[in-house]
Amino acid sequence: MKFIKFATALTFIIGVAACSVYKANPKMNYYHGRNIPEGYISVARASAQEIEFMVRVEFKERKLYHLILEGNEPVSEGWYQTSFTAAQYYTVVMKPKEGLSFVPGTTYRLCIGAENPREVQMYSGNYRCTADYTFVFEAK
Repeated sequence: MKFIKFATALTFIIGVAACSVYKANPKMNYYHGRNIPEGYISVARASAQEIEFMVRVEFKERKLYHLILEGNEPVSEGWYQTSFTAAQYYTVVMKPKEGLSFVPGTTYRLCIGAENPREVQMYSGNYRCTADYTFVFEAK
C-alpha cells in the first residue's frame, strides 16, 4: 500500500514538473546561420500583408522552415519547398501572423532552418538558422 501511494505521488510530481517546463509560445533565441551573399536572396515584391522572396541558394533538404523575425520575435513562419524552378531559384510567399503586418523601414531577418521552433523548444531554447538574410522592409 505504501508503494502505491509513493508511486502515485511520484507520478504526480513528475507530471507537474513536465508541464512547468513546456511553454506553448516558447521564448527562443534564433542564432544566426551563415549570412547569404548579396544577390542570392532578394525580395521580389512586398506589401504590408505579404513578402515574396526569390532564393538562389540550393539546399539539400526539399522543405525547410522559414521565419521572418523582427529582433527575436517571429512575425511570419512556415514550411516551404526549396525546389528550384527552371530559372535556378525558388520562391517563398510569406504572410504575417494574424493581427500583425510588415512595417516599412523595419529591419527583419529571414531565418531558414531545418526544424519547427516548437519542436526545438522541447529540448532547448536555442534555434539555429541554417541561413540568414537581413533586410529593411520596403513596399514594392
